[in-house]
Amino acid sequence: MLFRRPTNDPPWKEEHSRLASADINGNSVTIHNLRRARYATNAAPLTVDWTEKEVDLADLKDVWFGISIFAPPGIAHTFLSFDFGDDDPIVISVEARQRPGQKYHPLTGLLKEFHLIYVVGDERDIIGVRTYSKRNEIYFQPTTFPPDRSKRLFLDMMSRTNELVAQPKHYNTLAANCTISLARETIVPWWQRYFDWRLILSGFSDRVAYKYGALIQGYPVQTLRAAAHLNPDDALPHEPGFSKRIRESFYRQLGQMPPTPDSREETPASPQ
Repeated sequence: MLFRRPTNDPPWKEEHSRLASADINGNSVTIHNLRRARYATNAAPLTVDWTEKEVDLADLKDVWFGISIFAPPGIAHTFLSFDFGDDDPIVISVEARQRPGQKYHPLTGLLKEFHLIYVVGDERDIIGVRTYSKRNEIYFQPTTFPPDRSKRLFLDMMSRTNELVAQPKHYNTLAANCTISLARETIVPWWQRYFDWRLILSGFSDRVAYKYGALIQGYPVQTLRAAAHLNPDDALPHEPGFSKRIRESFYRQLGQMPPTPDSREETPASPQ
């Protein structure tokens, strides 16, 4: 079991059947196999569509950080959403790629049972299934990354997505899970990646992001978490304006107005 070699050979679950990839040409990025799955209330896929989308890095507005707690208080999944201002943000979700009949468990994730996959999809898919179907405890809030860092982050993650097409890897609950993979590119100095328990129990990873200034400063982290909480009954992916609504919910609960494009490079204001 421990000597299995990683492979991209099928079969895979339908929602994991294709690997995303990207063609990068300057500021233009064309994403292939962007997933747009829709789910039943039991989280079974109703439809799984694969599309192509071209984005311009100059249009990248901001990056949002999501936590989906599926075994309270701390066992969770994390993801990033990149907003290009077209009401169709792109989510990158580092997951355990599963074969038909497999079910995720953190313990089997230590035994090379799963492969690593960077799912690139829309918010109705990756966030929607966790609010509407799985009814996980979801926290979704903006990062403080300036434009240049957001662009580098997106390109880094697209490059890592491409790497998995050429060189498959195993998922590992401790060493190559969703939060460790995101932290490597985002919020945590390299010497802290494997020494902070909150990156393993990633339901607490917003504390780490806050510590390193990746989330809005000037508020207690508990206040940010309360504003970031998505009510499953309000965050319904089949209703219009899903992405707009979940963003407005954060700023409304925090008592702020959304930042303007000119203010994104400025340090967020402290509460009055």
